[in-house]
Amino acid sequence: MNKSIIQLTQDKLEVFHAGQMKDAYRYFGAHTSAGQTSFTLWVPEVIKVSVAYTEPESLTEEIFQMEQHPLDATIWQVQVPRKLTGYAYEYILETPDGEILRKADPYAQASEKRPETKSIVVEASKHTWSKAVLQQKILQNKNHFEKPMAIYELHIGTWKRNAQGDFLNYRELAAELIPYVLEMGFTHIEILPITEHPLDESWGYQTTGYFAPTSRYGTSDDLKYFIAQCAENKIGLILDWIPGHFCVDEHALARFNGNYLYESEIEDRRMNPDWGTLNFDVTKGEVASFLLSSSHYWLEEFKFDGFRMDALICLLFVPNVEERQPNQQGTAFLQKLTNNLKEFHPEVILIAEDAWNYPKVTHDVAKGGIGFHYKWNFGWMRDTLDYMEVQPSKRSEVHGKMNFSLMYQYEERYLLALSHDEVVNGEASLLNKLPGTLDERFLQLRLLLGFWVAHPGKKLLFMGQEFGHFEEWEFKPELDWASLETENHKKMADFTKKLLAFYKTEMAFFELDDHPDGFSWIDADNHRQSVAAFIRRGRMEQDECIVVCNFSDRNYENFQLGVPKYADYEKIFTTSDSDQKLIVDAVDEPSDDLPYSIRMNLPAFTMSIWKQKRMGVKHNE
Repeated sequence: MNKSIIQLTQDKLEVFHAGQMKDAYRYFGAHTSAGQTSFTLWVPEVIKVSVAYTEPESLTEEIFQMEQHPLDATIWQVQVPRKLTGYAYEYILETPDGEILRKADPYAQASEKRPETKSIVVEASKHTWSKAVLQQKILQNKNHFEKPMAIYELHIGTWKRNAQGDFLNYRELAAELIPYVLEMGFTHIEILPITEHPLDESWGYQTTGYFAPTSRYGTSDDLKYFIAQCAENKIGLILDWIPGHFCVDEHALARFNGNYLYESEIEDRRMNPDWGTLNFDVTKGEVASFLLSSSHYWLEEFKFDGFRMDALICLLFVPNVEERQPNQQGTAFLQKLTNNLKEFHPEVILIAEDAWNYPKVTHDVAKGGIGFHYKWNFGWMRDTLDYMEVQPSKRSEVHGKMNFSLMYQYEERYLLALSHDEVVNGEASLLNKLPGTLDERFLQLRLLLGFWVAHPGKKLLFMGQEFGHFEEWEFKPELDWASLETENHKKMADFTKKLLAFYKTEMAFFELDDHPDGFSWIDADNHRQSVAAFIRRGRMEQDECIVVCNFSDRNYENFQLGVPKYADYEKIFTTSDSDQKLIVDAVDEPSDDLPYSIRMNLPAFTMSIWKQKRMGVKHNE
């Protein structure tokens, strides 16, 4: 064998097998250099490995037999004396019992477009990252705990299509999506998984290519162009990435060597019955290095600003155990992953999906935590939507659902996600979860989004809900953009713009998101009127805001609300159509355990926000 391709030294091999390698993609997979192409594959317990490749537009297959690495019999290599850029390839494995398997490359950086499944030898990237983009990548998330964060979650394939009804490619997406996100006022975009996957309807969550951007939307350089355009427009970009489980398709990782190589060898822990996927065995060093390297690849090669990690139940808890037994091996892997990413990419944001309330997910590893920056607040989401779905006349009976989240708010750093999970599979859109007439539902949707912004925690909203998408999300060509021609949907979109613009300018709603000083109740228990009132604070006293939400279908005239200062209070925001800005005088009349009070008209299904007027402050004599 040509010694030039033996890049895996004894030291590198030890790091790989120990689960500590973060750049395995540099050594494994297909690589071209000086008119030659090398292939390297980790696959133990087989007796023969070959690589089969075909020229583009050709059906003629050439096969080269691979040899075992001289220092490691589990690693197979071959160097082909041709530059095979653009060629499709797969590995042919022969097991000890004579089974012949054809497998895509686990480390492939591109794949054929479905339904074809072979890997593609990629050419060297022609994209150059500008200094301005690289600098913005460092600054994008600086001090993010104290900055506004409003994430627009979307699925590229169904957000919008081109004039021919086909998927937008990444360059077309940049032209369409970035101006829209800027206009609406979101700070970040989170894209559902673009790691290669065989089935469109899986939304990308059943991954086969952990190093390959899906070919549905273009090339790697097209993706880099989109990412650079986001950075130039100061939009953060978060990738939905799946470290816990993978697709069962036979051409990919499942039973890779005829046995259980990437998946758990313990039968009861192997399969996810809910999703039909296989769980990674992160106790194997080679699997840990594979996942660790995948995470670094997307940050090094594509400069994503963060990850949202899906379905961590597979790692935080022992799979398929009803009593949710903690998974020590899975949590140890996640701790290693988050620590490693923070060390080498300190600017990255790490967001966890933990639907089962594992403790200390957002605490530092050194303090016994898992090491994420944020986790989705499923408790707030479920309680709030359950509350809002109840008929207004019955909300007084379940008022505790609306205020319960503040009992645990500061145990973790939370992100309030109104995500795709809440508007699929018969769940209905946010608009159609709400009771009442169409006009009442739009009023309540505005109230819901107002409460979402006013409640402590960073924000995420799934595509379409910003304009009151009527139908739940399905794998259809695109969102119902035509609905924006109707008055209700247009007004809803305009409201969301106004709401996010307000959110980003008022320090009280983001600066102390993760600190108890940033929130206090005025009245949490007004179940009779279905009203909630609270204070949000920033670091400066003058940033203090008072929020009052009327979740009932009744108008309350001359509503009395306790306030902490004897001052003039100005209404600076409202979800109501007709309710105009005004100034009211505080009076020396205690209410809600506060020394002063103001009176206001409080329309049905309305949130209003009040702030002490900076000029003409009263002095209590």
